[in-house]
Amino acid sequence: MKDIKIQKVRNGKGIIATKDFKRDEVIFEVTGKVIDCDVSAKLDKKTRDNTYRYDEDYYLSPKGKTGDFLNHSCKPNAKVTKFKEGIFIRSIISIEKSSEVMIDYSTILARDDIWTMKCNCGEINCRKIIKNIGDLPKDVFAKYVRLRIIPKYILNIKS
Repeated sequence: MKDIKIQKVRNGKGIIATKDFKRDEVIFEVTGKVIDCDVSAKLDKKTRDNTYRYDEDYYLSPKGKTGDFLNHSCKPNAKVTKFKEGIFIRSIISIEKSSEVMIDYSTILARDDIWTMKCNCGEINCRKIIKNIGDLPKDVFAKYVRLRIIPKYILNIKS
């Protein structure tokens, strides 16, 4: 990936912009193996924790690939979008060269996903515990819907 690199960051390794990104610009495509929901329960914890919800019945595991290093922030600068069969990371604000690219993990977890993470993003508005979109504070959820930060396919999955 010519416009990003993986390097040591606050929370292990993360994705760093090697150029300035304008708002709503594609940063990279998340690639990996598409996994059935039933199979995902049998994966090791690290692999399962790093999957992206792909649709109602499948997840995408970027194990060992760039998407595996995308970190969470309660004040994200990027979002997940799905186009045709691909999952892409797009900027939601301008991202300066040398900045870490981060999403809010809650935006890739539908209401039926059972997952929890203790947050260490360091933002003033940190929620401390990260869960699925159903657990987002109402004001954050409304803002994310208005700004189209939560992918439609995640919003459409019923619990």
